[in-house]
Amino acid sequence: MRKILLYALLFVLTLAAACRKAEFQQPLHGEPVPYNDTARYDLKSLLGMSSHKLFNAAWQKSNLNALLAQEGNGMRFTILAPDDGAMTAAGYTSEAIAAAPASALDSMLAFHVLPEYLDTAVLRGQKGSVRRKTILHHNMLLEEAVSPGSSVPAVQPYTYKQFIALAADGGLLINGKNTGKHTPMYATNGIIWPVNQLLQRPVESVIDFLRRDPRFTIFTALIQLTNEVWEMESMGYFPRTSYNDLGLVDGLTVRSSAFFAPTDAAFQKAGFNSAADLMTLNARSMPYLDWDYFQMVNGFVTDSLLAYHNWGRMYTPTEPSYGGGTPAAAMFYSNDLDNRIIGNFELTSSGGGRVPPYPMTLDFGNSGGRITVKVKGSNRPAAAIEEADINTFQGPVHVVDNLILSDKVKY
Repeated sequence: MRKILLYALLFVLTLAAACRKAEFQQPLHGEPVPYNDTARYDLKSLLGMSSHKLFNAAWQKSNLNALLAQEGNGMRFTILAPDDGAMTAAGYTSEAIAAAPASALDSMLAFHVLPEYLDTAVLRGQKGSVRRKTILHHNMLLEEAVSPGSSVPAVQPYTYKQFIALAADGGLLINGKNTGKHTPMYATNGIIWPVNQLLQRPVESVIDFLRRDPRFTIFTALIQLTNEVWEMESMGYFPRTSYNDLGLVDGLTVRSSAFFAPTDAAFQKAGFNSAADLMTLNARSMPYLDWDYFQMVNGFVTDSLLAYHNWGRMYTPTEPSYGGGTPAAAMFYSNDLDNRIIGNFELTSSGGGRVPPYPMTLDFGNSGGRITVKVKGSNRPAAAIEEADINTFQGPVHVVDNLILSDKVKY
């Protein structure tokens, strides 16, 4: 019996030794990868050791540490850090930073901080730009947004955003602008992306921008005139909704969407030299209040003329007793105006199955290095974008040199 136990023990030991022999191990493949732990410092320390001296000086004087702490323990951040040249170009010299109040620096810095970890692996997995919230909030404005797990827009405090993607050359695209191809710096509590410009947060609505820019006098005068006529005809019972989203809804709420702004020259190419010319067109079919059914009848002809500058949303499918689907924010910067990226984008959802979704109405191209836009299937000349990515509270304004017209529009 003892011999049997002894032989069994020897067998087990021999088997264990055999399993440790090299001929039974998986062969190695490729060259050894050197290990370099770059995340040995936190964001504040890592920034202090970098060449971003001015951004770091602003951080040191600000209350940014307290703002980061408010986001919660264990949070990792992405810092979009302008280099010294960008800070100087924007007026943030050493002297200016020393003289600036901490609150002003807080706002500037917070617009460059995302409460998430955004590395190259995440960006490569994207299709086009993705909206990323910053830690900067507006003290008064609200915004309509769809929260995770819901399909219904809800009003919440306005948060400033960055729309971020990778360019074909590997550069970091932020709000349509290439901020340079730089190697990110990894910290224990986040990542620092060097950028070659100070990021400018929006300070006005779309309509406020259009009103102060002399290129859009015809459009803004038209909006004013049609609003006045509508108010008079509706006797104040029915608010006008066309172009309402270009301003603050009820003076306070932002509805997000990009807008294709027609210049005075664009109207003149179509034969309209003034807002008065457009109101003459409107005289064909003016809105009025039907007292029998107590509703407004007719819209303005110019609403149809300009519908596709706002994505053609006025033609969204609806069902009498249910309405339409939930609108999706068309927050597309110039790098996203590509059929391969947004060609199948749904401007509204299917409306609970009662109405069909409303697919992308516009077709994008390129001519002479400029992005072009036209209505899908239209034989009208495409409009070219003269200036893109003008940031507003609602999103980017793209300035176009022609009216974006469907074949159905007659004038």
